Amino acid sequence: MNKLLILLFWILLVGCCREPKLLKNGLTKSASQITEYTILIKRDSLNNESQDTLMLREKIYNDNHQIINLFQRTFFDNEKMEINYSYNELNKIKKEVVKMSTDSLPFMVNYNYKDTLLYQSKAIVNYPNEKFEQIETYYYRKDNTKEKSKTTQLFIDLKSSDTIRNSVSTTYFDKNEIATKVETVHKPDSKRNRKIVYEYDCQKLIGLKEFNENDSLISTFKYEYDLDKFDNWIAKRIYENGKIDRLLTREIEYK
Repeated sequence: MNKLLILLFWILLVGCCREPKLLKNGLTKSASQITEYTILIKRDSLNNESQDTLMLREKIYNDNHQIINLFQRTFFDNEKMEINYSYNELNKIKKEVVKMSTDSLPFMVNYNYKDTLLYQSKAIVNYPNEKFEQIETYYYRKDNTKEKSKTTQLFIDLKSSDTIRNSVSTTYFDKNEIATKVETVHKPDSKRNRKIVYEYDCQKLIGLKEFNENDSLISTFKYEYDLDKFDNWIAKRIYENGKIDRLLTREIEYK
């Protein structure tokens, strides 16, 4: 009987996730900064491989493992973006100030709470000829775990009064508040509707599948990682439909 109990315990132990505990920034150890590069893998007609750096992204963290500044540069158009984050007295996100190199004025993303639960984030930007609005609303289970969020995006050309974008994206979360699926509906262009289903190994994203408006599979992505000695990834290879498409590398400055 004791041997049977030991065997059952071992089976349960092997089958359980034994991922290291993650901090708020998704790392296992405190860090002050992360520098990340996104590299596109291209092939010519002879299947010769080349690399093209698409983007640089730098993130700076406070002592509470929360991001306080993000700087991003895209090399193909030489555009820059900077986001500064602020938090309330409960150390919950309160505001983002977003500065784009193409715009003279920054815009704000404000976060609102009901009790201690995040209820909604909202950004409304009025340009001389365009208006952009994004609102994300969060929904919770009875035990206060996040169940889903809905993001609406509205982009209007004020000169022509044409709606450039009108979409609703619904993200579903499991009881560990890990995103499992995203469904996006475009109005009125239903041909752009998409569904993305995520695949995990414990809490590590290892793949996703993308479906079109008819629920037909159109793309499959797989992820491979190289880890440092603290079990944080420093290289991520993304394969689309079996062929490597992108390489992400990051340098982590630990405290």
